[in-house]
Amino acid sequence: MTQTSSSEAQNGATNGTKINDGITKTLCKFVAEAKYEDLEAKGIEKLKDLITDHIGISAGAAVVADSTEPFLKAVTALHGDSGQCTVYTKGKRFSPQYAGFLNAAFSHSFDFDDTHAASILHPGATAIPAALAQAEVSGSDGKTFLLGAAVGYEITTRIGRALNYGGYTRGFHNTAVAGIFGAVSAIAKIKGLSTAQIEDAFGLALSQASGSMQFLDNGSWNKRLHPGFAVHDAFVVVALAEAGALGATRPIEGRYGVLHSYSTTSTAERILEGLGAEWIFTATAMKPFPACRMTHSAIEIVASVASESQDKQVDSVLVELSPGCFPIVGTEDPNKLQPKTIVDGQFSMYYQVAIAWLYGMDIGWKMYEKLADEAVLAWCRKVKVVINPAVLDLEARVKFNFSDGTTRDEGIVHPLGEDEHPFSKERVHAKFLGMTEPSYDGPTQKGILAAIESLDSHPVADLLSLL
Repeated sequence: MTQTSSSEAQNGATNGTKINDGITKTLCKFVAEAKYEDLEAKGIEKLKDLITDHIGISAGAAVVADSTEPFLKAVTALHGDSGQCTVYTKGKRFSPQYAGFLNAAFSHSFDFDDTHAASILHPGATAIPAALAQAEVSGSDGKTFLLGAAVGYEITTRIGRALNYGGYTRGFHNTAVAGIFGAVSAIAKIKGLSTAQIEDAFGLALSQASGSMQFLDNGSWNKRLHPGFAVHDAFVVVALAEAGALGATRPIEGRYGVLHSYSTTSTAERILEGLGAEWIFTATAMKPFPACRMTHSAIEIVASVASESQDKQVDSVLVELSPGCFPIVGTEDPNKLQPKTIVDGQFSMYYQVAIAWLYGMDIGWKMYEKLADEAVLAWCRKVKVVINPAVLDLEARVKFNFSDGTTRDEGIVHPLGEDEHPFSKERVHAKFLGMTEPSYDGPTQKGILAAIESLDSHPVADLLSLL
């Protein structure tokens, strides 16, 4: 047995690779010293689109999602509705930690929120609710809020990128694990905390970083709550750090830190790569479909082929996925083959392919009214999903076998919403208007869009007053 030196034991290792010291300190220094002027115009414009998308999805879910009423009832029972912070469509009467909790949970309730491919998570679900609640408490101007949100996005995506698929291999949900550090960063930036205080907050946040993928077993609401827990706990640990509570050192790179404990494939060097010179969050994509991002390329392919092949009968469909995506959406579990709940359907390639063939790409949330539709369930049985090691993450290759003996093979590498296949601002606004139709009247919708576009020249209260 090889003896480990004391320095190696101190630093810890991931997959036999020594984790460099100083990652946590460097990240916290970045948070403390980041300036609005550091954000390029492109980053600010992208951030405005992401905020528009986030508010649209969250406000829609706040009114329509089946989980909203239980979440709100629980917060009320805990007296979380005693405060002055805004929850989308529910008024201005909540404590900051519970306003953040609810807005974050609403954001993730439809699984329609933004995604960052390299980090395999949803950064906006934690960064924006945390920044918005703190900005409201602090009476911040729009630029301060935008910077806080940007820093929250950046920390979340950098940690998530380092965790990669190895977090999911261990059964953790990157959105929650990395998201609490992003939420802490957003709150700390807006409050103007020192580097040392942020380090303590990160150290305390490590003990709250969690989020289990076990929700896939029965389509539970745990996933919807993961960002809410992260934002709520971020407010708690920031308050503790401000009060002088001592947090663990090196929570990111330490022997029992995030990189070592939460992933089988972590790459420490990716966290600091280009930090301060490149804002990697700007690659965050907005979703065209309310389903797991790993199904989107296949949805596009199937809907397109269906529109061109209406006179053909399909015998079977073979979908090839990457080794990382297959365990999330492609396994032959009973609740994927024949989904029973909305979450089941969101994470079932079988269901998404069936819906895309029968109803196209634009059915939206109404697809989940089809869970008991016999025609959809019968179509699910035509679908086979396999691993192809040559397929990239988010890519899909689909082979159609038609009853007339012909076949067709199609592939998409970058699903709609990625930088290589981007949303236009018009599409962002159209999605917002569709999602918020049950929540806000026309003049309010237009006012929200105008307030977001002018955030850099107005107080954030102008936006909050409309939400």
